[in-house]
Amino acid sequence: MPIEASCHCGETVFEVTEAPVSVTRCTCSLCAKRGALWAYYTPAQFRLLSPADNVATYLWGSRTVKHHFCASCGCGTYSESPD
Repeated sequence: MPIEASCHCGETVFEVTEAPVSVTRCTCSLCAKRGALWAYYTPAQFRLLSPADNVATYLWGSRTVKHHFCASCGCGTYSESPD
C-alpha cells in the first residue's frame, strides 16, 4: 500500500510503495542537526508527486548525495544516493 508524505507546508509531496522495514539514524553533521531518520527505497519505489520546481537540493562534502528539501518551507524531504 503506497504511503504519501510531504514537507511541512505541503508544497513538496511524494510517495513510497510501502512502509519502511527499519530506519537508520545517520550521525553526520547535517543529519544529526536535523534529527534525521532515514528509510531506504529503490528509485522504483519512490515517486515525486509535486512539480520538481517545488524541490531545492543541497550537495554537501563529496557532492554525491543529493539532499532535497522544500523550496518554500525548507523542510528536508528526501535524498538521493548513488548507493
